Amino acid sequence: MEREITATFRAATAKPDYLTTEKFDAMLGGWGVFNLGVWAAANVIAKEIQKGKKLKLEVTNEAYTDVDEIAKKAVKKLMECGADPANAALSAAALLYWAGVNVQCGIPCPNRKLGAVTRMAAGIPSGRVSSIPTEKLNNKVSGFAATLAIYQALEKEHLAPYDSKLLPLGIGGSPFVGHTSIGEDHLFPKLGQKLARIGTRAMMKAYESAGMKPCRWMSALLGTAATLEIIHPDAYVGEEYGQFLITRTPEVVATAAVEETGMPEVVHIRGTNEELKTARLVGDVALILKDSGTPTVVGMIMFNEIFSIIKEGAAVGFGRAGGPLLLPLNHWVTAPSLALYLLGKGATEEEIIPIIRESANGFFQKEDATVATNILARRAEFVERGPLTEAIIRATEPGMTNAISKRTVYAYQQMKSGKTLAELLDNVQRKHIETIAVAVAAAMSKTLNKDIEYIKFKTVRPGAGRRTHKFAQRHFAFDAYIDVEVKVDGRVYEWENLLAKAAPEALLKGDKETMDALAAVGMAVTELLNSGACSMDVVVCACMAAAMGMDPKEAAEKAAEVGNVIIAMPSLSLKKATQLASDIMKGLDF
Repeated sequence: MEREITATFRAATAKPDYLTTEKFDAMLGGWGVFNLGVWAAANVIAKEIQKGKKLKLEVTNEAYTDVDEIAKKAVKKLMECGADPANAALSAAALLYWAGVNVQCGIPCPNRKLGAVTRMAAGIPSGRVSSIPTEKLNNKVSGFAATLAIYQALEKEHLAPYDSKLLPLGIGGSPFVGHTSIGEDHLFPKLGQKLARIGTRAMMKAYESAGMKPCRWMSALLGTAATLEIIHPDAYVGEEYGQFLITRTPEVVATAAVEETGMPEVVHIRGTNEELKTARLVGDVALILKDSGTPTVVGMIMFNEIFSIIKEGAAVGFGRAGGPLLLPLNHWVTAPSLALYLLGKGATEEEIIPIIRESANGFFQKEDATVATNILARRAEFVERGPLTEAIIRATEPGMTNAISKRTVYAYQQMKSGKTLAELLDNVQRKHIETIAVAVAAAMSKTLNKDIEYIKFKTVRPGAGRRTHKFAQRHFAFDAYIDVEVKVDGRVYEWENLLAKAAPEALLKGDKETMDALAAVGMAVTELLNSGACSMDVVVCACMAAAMGMDPKEAAEKAAEVGNVIIAMPSLSLKKATQLASDIMKGLDF
């Protein structure tokens, strides 16, 4: 083994921080997302599962159950990692749900609900759906849209399936209505489905009017949750709606919301392809939302990402970090959520590992996704060790080792043959861009049912001219210049300065033809903008240059200058990695 290869590999992988532009310490302070807290809380719950604790809400005559105890531990861990109490309560409920805890039981006492269990564990008051924000999709709206539309409808028309004035004294509000045919067969399901459609439509409209593509998942959730604030959320319903003791109002209400959004009737778990009924999932999760308190936008981002174990995720809105895009790592919680789900189903570590590996196939860049997951698992171990991070490290370490080793050997061979760092990195970055273009063209051909023959990025660099500040001229993520050509169904489209000129002009003019054609390349552009999430291509080259005698500071600066698409923003860890490569090289005596 050449010493330069040893030094480069060890320096690049010495700390998880070195292979990304992410700021991991900031993820633990409460001033941004708290995804490392989600990883840690998932480990906390997993350890409780292994102790044999009972993960089930039951109608038992006891003040506290195992779920109450586990909820407190999970919430505590999330708060230690920077989560606001309401955000901790919501995330803990979502994790416990995937671990196998049912969302409700009992009428009327003990009437246990999972969202309420975690809210009380956090010591916070209940909230209202009108105050729940959506996650940020550039902009954001809130459940107020659904609540407002529902109450306006209640004011304008009579929505109950009978004339409420006919209810005699002593009947309205009693079991005579609530737990017989009047309520269970007529009032709750019929009123609930009307309200859910109204609330869901209002959410979709609010998204669209605020300049966003409507999120179907969140629209259905908040439309359902707002409805469950009005109708009986625990009632069983007539058998025409579902099996007795199995089907309750949340699922019936959610059925209408799901239909309104056009979501598929069933969705699937990543890696296993297990089928879940969408309406039941939406009903369960809406009930959690209704009872968990009032989260912030950051809390809703993490909440949604916990549900990214759903295979249809990005298209429907179940989180975005499960693929196919390589998003910034502060979103990523798919792997621990999936591993927790599998553990809750009784899977062993040996059974979890191949499924975690399989889930990486859902990304445009499988190697980068594997490395990114490994980075997070290793960093999460600093916060809370446990069976999930152990399994995920085992699942991803071979892929990470292979990816870094290939790049290290290639960098050594190229520089040994006389290539400069600038020449090496220029070639590496070009290949990185081409790989993304090829992967996205193939995937989007299937998604759009079109023949995307090719995507060619002709120019990709910082400095689109939209900003004059030197910072934007240096860092791709802040003012990206892109010239691109794409061939769709035999027709060639070309755009110059796509992000600063061509795309905004087409969108503001309402040029549907151009915007439809942009669907073929949009994912690839987004993938480029997020390249810093896994920066191994640049880091390995820079470390090799330092190992081969280049001044470490100069190697880092030159790498950032030439690899300015992959290192899309400033990276302090790049300088640390190159210095370490130089130090290791000096200490090797073989």
